[in-house]
Amino acid sequence: MGGYEDFCMNEPESGNTVAGICHARGENANLPAQWLVYITVEDLAKSVEECKRLGGQVLAGPRDMGGQGSVAVIKDPAGAVAALFQAAAS
Repeated sequence: MGGYEDFCMNEPESGNTVAGICHARGENANLPAQWLVYITVEDLAKSVEECKRLGGQVLAGPRDMGGQGSVAVIKDPAGAVAALFQAAAS
């Protein structure tokens, strides 16, 4: 991958990030190399607990995403990986 920096694709009008590519290092070092779908939830802590109760695992987080909200990466019992995202209060 060379020396590239993390890359974000933003909406032209708002500047909101809608997709990105990041290094598999630091906080992301133990995440699987794949496209990561983000699922918006109302209560991240409650959703993480429900994931674990149903047999899933938390692979990373919960952690802050630079003031935009919080995220946790989970894996379901069948091995599917997704991110749960709770937007910051406005």
